[in-house]
Amino acid sequence: MPITAKSTKASPASLSKKTKAVIIVGPPWPRSGTARVIQNQIEYYRDNGYLTVFICVPIHCSYTDTYSDWDDIKEGMQELGADHIFFAPIDDRRFVVGKYTGWVRHRFAGTALDWIVTTAMSGRLPESVLEFIGELPVALLDVNHVFTLGFAQKLLRRVVRSGHRIPIILETHDVQSHLLEEQHEINPWTHRPDDSKRLLDSELSLLKKAKVLVHCSVDDFNFFKSRLPGMSHVLALPSIDETFVSAVDAAAPASDPIDLLFVGQSTNPNCAAMKWFFEDVWPIIADRGYSVKIVGQVSMLVRQSLPEIYEAFGSLFVGPIADLAPTYRAARCVFAPMISGTGISIKTIEALALGKPFIGTSMAFRGMPMDRIAKFGLQPQDTPRTFADAIVKALSNERTAANASRLAYESLFSPKAAFSSRDEVLRIATKPRDILSSDRETIGK
Repeated sequence: MPITAKSTKASPASLSKKTKAVIIVGPPWPRSGTARVIQNQIEYYRDNGYLTVFICVPIHCSYTDTYSDWDDIKEGMQELGADHIFFAPIDDRRFVVGKYTGWVRHRFAGTALDWIVTTAMSGRLPESVLEFIGELPVALLDVNHVFTLGFAQKLLRRVVRSGHRIPIILETHDVQSHLLEEQHEINPWTHRPDDSKRLLDSELSLLKKAKVLVHCSVDDFNFFKSRLPGMSHVLALPSIDETFVSAVDAAAPASDPIDLLFVGQSTNPNCAAMKWFFEDVWPIIADRGYSVKIVGQVSMLVRQSLPEIYEAFGSLFVGPIADLAPTYRAARCVFAPMISGTGISIKTIEALALGKPFIGTSMAFRGMPMDRIAKFGLQPQDTPRTFADAIVKALSNERTAANASRLAYESLFSPKAAFSSRDEVLRIATKPRDILSSDRETIGK
């Protein structure tokens, strides 16, 4: 059966007479940093009168109709809050054809990044969904991650009336070519890694197809603006869904408080963070009797990659939790001992939004305007000793530490601050190009 989400809203025929619609495209990563950013987008567009349609587009060929985790993905993506959510699983036939035609289309010089874009283009929506979208008054296309851009463009050409006139907003989330290089990604066409210049050239070439680029970190904004000076760039720092913050505030008080909480997905940076914390930081404070809880799929990666650490501290790793609100409510301090990572850390912003004392390294604050954050008393701790001492200080003076988090969030990451940036995105996206060219250089300053 086609993988789609049920829609309980009004029919497209009635909606077309009274509203405008935005199609938001993104990968199937529920409860991730990307998902948090997409929640921001959906909330903003709904507040501005748009019907929101989210299309979940896989970027790996294994995500076919029979992929075993679709049920969990569907459940998680419903949390985004879009009016309609649809899924485009990979069509095997399209994928096989695409990998050959893509190689030719790129003149036998496609990169691993191009391969991922081609893979996503083989995602298939049921005909009923295509008809539904075709009847909507689509005014904007918001694309998350350059990898899903090809799919989005193909969708516009097929089902949206006057699709060539619909502005494309592209949210970079990261410098994807750098990530592929760091991961030593093998190019499936050439069977070897691409050099950094070719990867970046591929990414920049794709980004040029958007009308406005949105970056969620200061580093990404500066990087892309310097390399694509002729384009419009906006810095939109992520915010946290207020319903989640309210749910944490309303959660029943825990009978067993958690002194130190870490929440993380199954990523190499999170695994490296656990290694640094337990090998270098924990021995300094082990005798204090603090309770520690590690939540999320990082437990799976630690068990596989760091068996000695997992054997020693396995009881602290609880795996994924469907409802994080009670756990966050119970936490006295959230910590992020990151020693690597790219983009911006949503887990850091989440802790600040909840008004939790927060201890993090420079990498935990990556992509953030540290000069402004420091004004609220938050400082990165990059040595085992200073990190450990900061934990002790925060737990001994929770109110002061919590207040610093809350003030930093309200100033930089609150919905009000995020929506102000997105107002600028919308202004640029809906402005004629001849008028737009005169004020590009002021954006984001």
